[in-house]
Parts: sequence; structure tokens; C-alpha cells
Amino acid sequence: MAPSLILVPLILIPIFLGSVSSISPLKTDTLKPGQQLRDWEKLVSAGEVFTLGFFTLTESSTFLPGSPGRRYIGIWSQSSQIIKPVWVGNPTEPVSDSSGSLSIDTNGALKITRANASPIMVSTHLSLAGNVSATLLDSGNLVIRGTGRGGGGQVLWQSFDHPTNILLPGMKIGFNLKTKKEISVASWRSNQVPTPGAFRLGLDPSGANQLLDWRHGEIYWSSGILTNNGSSQLTLQLSRSYIDYQFKFHSDKYMKYFSYSIKKTKGSVLSSWFLDTLGRITVTNSLTSNTCASVFSESSGPCKKDLKSSSAICIAEKPTVCRKGSEYFEPRRGYMMGNAYSGDGLSSGISDCHGSCWRNCSCIAFHTSSSGRCRYWGKGSEFVPYDSFNVELILIVYVLDSAK
Repeated sequence: MAPSLILVPLILIPIFLGSVSSISPLKTDTLKPGQQLRDWEKLVSAGEVFTLGFFTLTESSTFLPGSPGRRYIGIWSQSSQIIKPVWVGNPTEPVSDSSGSLSIDTNGALKITRANASPIMVSTHLSLAGNVSATLLDSGNLVIRGTGRGGGGQVLWQSFDHPTNILLPGMKIGFNLKTKKEISVASWRSNQVPTPGAFRLGLDPSGANQLLDWRHGEIYWSSGILTNNGSSQLTLQLSRSYIDYQFKFHSDKYMKYFSYSIKKTKGSVLSSWFLDTLGRITVTNSLTSNTCASVFSESSGPCKKDLKSSSAICIAEKPTVCRKGSEYFEPRRGYMMGNAYSGDGLSSGISDCHGSCWRNCSCIAFHTSSSGRCRYWGKGSEFVPYDSFNVELILIVYVLDSAK
């Protein structure tokens, strides 16, 4: 996918799939025992780079203050032109209303309490009652530190060890050799459901200095060997004209990991690597100066088809007896008539629906819900544009087409 450059004036333009309450933030970066961060309150890092609070994910690209719905606790940047959560603390268990509040429990762990339901644990128990505090850093990392005698300042838990679908500078992905656990970035099931989806980005376990993108355990894409001079597969040409990356592969008896950082440039830089629901890695860098802001976005992945439709889904699938590789599914607003059938239970998102339809020679269209359910239509079905139906029946249907 070709890199893109967007130049915008210095105005914060929220354009992501989320909504955050507009109530004035709590003027602190730290949560202490006995305190509560309620649904409408926020922590703001010392340099006012990142914010932690409750939000609701939406399918649209609008920014709706105080939107009702499933509430998540997470971190987002308030200085970027692209407002999106860079970390979610309760991806598998949202709060159903605005009754949630974040606090530190008697074991030193972060938890969300809510009305008429059991608490949601955000961090692990530390058995350090009253001797910890949680601080949001300008790096986007939420850290729990010991505050008692002998343990003051020691990091006991951090959100960087539990990434969701975004890699930030200073965040490490790799293997904790002490706990035998892997730290990786996982795609979401959908834009509204942040539970782990079909793709996972992590360090190559063979020891090669490269990143691998797995699709349900099978290698989907490789970055190629990463050096500070670049990579054969990771697209960074555009942003390298303006910033310098520092890639780090480190190994010791405790951990083997990859991380990246950015050298100082004129103005400020907010960088992120985003693994989307289609398995693409999008590197976004937001540069801000006194006069304007620039957003550089470059995507990498195995799908490099020259399609007739720029909106078509681009997921690399293996050829089958009936699919030769030139076919693609294009999103259309409307409805399919006839020969519909449903998938078997929940999927891991749009890529699973795409793969199932691709492998079935009689499948010509599919729809995926935000919860991950798939619906398919076979040969003989007919697509009807959305303007023939009531608003309630409008769907985004992915209809088979061909590049040739």
C-alpha cells in the first residue's frame, strides 16, 4: 500500500473510532490508594501528552463526547490529530454503563468497580497494600510503582508489558525468559470490539532480527531483517525523510525483545505502529511544530494487489480451485437477497469471514457484525443498493468482484 502524507493546520481533529467524555480532566498524572477515577474523570501525563480515562468505541469516524455504550478504560494521545486509544485495560470485559471507576485495591492492583457486578481486574495483585501508586507517563506507559520504604520508585507493573493493537516507542515485544511469557501486539476483532483478533505481531522466535505477523498461528507477513537503515518489507520511506528511527534487538538472561525509538527532531513527534483487523501494520508519525502539523502514514503487509476499487478489502489468501488471486471483495452499502447462511459461531473478525467466503466456491458475498459473526450469500443472490431499504436494513456487504 502506497504511503500517504497528510498536511493539516495546527487544530486537533479527532478522526478515530472512539469517543471520550468531554468533562475537564483531573489535573494529576497519578492515582493513589483511596482515590477513584470515575467515568467522567481523567489522568493526564505530566507533559500533557497522553490521557487515561473511560471511552466508548464506535464504528464511525466521528468523535462523540460522552457517548453511551460499552465503556473501556484506556490511554490515548491528546496532542495528536488522530485520536485513538493506544492501550485498553479491559478489552475483554467492558463496563455496560457509566458506573465504572478505576482504583487501587487492598492488594495494590488496579481494578474497575461498577454497579451490580463484580470488579474488573486491570493489573495483577501485588500484595503491597497502601504502598503503591499508578502514574501515567509522557511515553504513554501506565506504571505502578512502590512507594514504601525500600521499594520507592520501583516499577512493579506497567501497561507496556500488556500491549493491545499498538506498538509505541519504548514498548518491548518479545519473550520474557523468566516468566516464559511472550509479549506481542494483537489486532482487534473489530473496530468496536478490542478483544484479540486474527493477527498477532511479535519477535521472530528463531532469533532473526525481524518481526513476524501471524494469522491464527501461521506466518502471514515478515518485516525482513530490520536495521537502522531500513527493511526489505516494512514501509518507512516517507517518514524517513523527516525522522530517524532507532531499532533495538536485545537479549539477556531475563528477556529477548525488540523496541524502537525516534531521534529528536524539530518540534514534537508522536509515533505508533498499528496492527489493524486486516493484518496490515500502519506506521503513523505525527509531527507538530509552532506553525503546523504533519501526519505521515505508511502501511505494510503481504497484500499488494492492483485492484479496480481503492476501497476493496486487501487480504492475502491462498489460491483455490475457484479463486486465482485476481478476485476481491468490495464493500457496498445495501442488502443481499436470497441464499443466505450464517457462519459457525463467533469468528475473529472480518479476516475470518473473508477467508471462509474465499474458500467456498459458491460464496459471492459476506457481512461481518461488530461482535464477529459472519453471514454469507451464495451464487444466485442479488445485491440491492441501500436506497431501496429502510435505514434499519442497511448493511456493509462485501461483494465478490474481479480485477480482470
